Amino acid sequence: MNNMATSLAMDYEVDTTYYPEEILTLSRKSEREFRAIIDQELKKNWFIKNWKYIVGIVITLGLMIFLIWKSNPLSIWETLIKSNYFMILASFGVTVILFSIKTFRWKFILKNQGINLPFFQILDLVLIGAFGSSITPAKVGDILRAVYLVKRNENAKTGNAVFSVIFDRILDFIGIFIIIGITSPFILLKFDNIGWQIPFGITIGFILFVILTIAIFSEKITKPILCFVIKFFSKAFRKQENKNKINFSSNEIINDFFASQKKYKIKNYLFFGLLSILFWFALGLQGSLLLEAFGIDNANPLVVISVLCIAAIVATTIPTSIAGIGIRDFVIITLLYLILGIKEAPAISLSMIQTFLNVIIPGLIGGLLTLRTKKTKDQPEAKLIAIS
Repeated sequence: MNNMATSLAMDYEVDTTYYPEEILTLSRKSEREFRAIIDQELKKNWFIKNWKYIVGIVITLGLMIFLIWKSNPLSIWETLIKSNYFMILASFGVTVILFSIKTFRWKFILKNQGINLPFFQILDLVLIGAFGSSITPAKVGDILRAVYLVKRNENAKTGNAVFSVIFDRILDFIGIFIIIGITSPFILLKFDNIGWQIPFGITIGFILFVILTIAIFSEKITKPILCFVIKFFSKAFRKQENKNKINFSSNEIINDFFASQKKYKIKNYLFFGLLSILFWFALGLQGSLLLEAFGIDNANPLVVISVLCIAAIVATTIPTSIAGIGIRDFVIITLLYLILGIKEAPAISLSMIQTFLNVIIPGLIGGLLTLRTKKTKDQPEAKLIAIS
């Protein structure tokens, strides 16, 4: 704001006799016109800075309106009215289990890095990450918990904190693909009406998972690729100091990624993998409870777990909607109908309730928790410009 006002004021006659750094006396144009120019520039810069989020919101709302309209709002309302509310309440208890598993997993990841925090402090940060995830495409805002970890803990380095979140997300994907690999044979053998597209897609996805896993844990393969990507994106910044800052931070994260891998033994990976599998099984249990609450009798738990895992992958790999909402719903509706023949109304009701329980409510709590963080003393305060 100060820089903008100063640059615009260069076109005017300025009287700085009394307060040379604070008061701008405009003599050629009125104060109202000057303020209008500043407001216009601020709005323009705001749109340029936030256009990705605006597009994400538009896509999210557009997809949800389309899916609700296609599923028939009256059918959705009837499904919810006739549902078993006790089971829906039980599904809320599963959300508590889900975030407990996420908290324990991240707690042990941080502990191996020498950052030992109590469970509820970790939960506090996980909920803050949930707030960031709920307002960004592909849940990239989850990195917010690393930012607040560094702010609140002196022993936490930026590189280690960011690595811990990235590693935690990788474990999520590992859990997803392990579950899909386990459940797919049972699903394919049990159901005869499944088209060739589903087993073909599962096979390709599993092959890609194995390739990516080998690449991620191979420093010779991954490090040159990451360095190239970092250098490519750093060229988008004109100022040399920004380039140096970005390169330093990114290289720190990359080095911490491979250095931190050496701190974990096979038993650690097995333990983390077990927690990830439990997380997605719990999510599938929640989905099965909701479908049973809607009166769906043929809701095979293995199918529900696999569908929710596939939906999570697709929503993450297509980062066009906020928190994957809309894309995730579309995948769930499509797969539940193709595999189990479940109609659109109960399928979208399942997806919307899970979004409310696992995304919106934790996000709201995390948003409130971010308000507790006060402005640090060394943070420079914005200077005010008095326009007379």
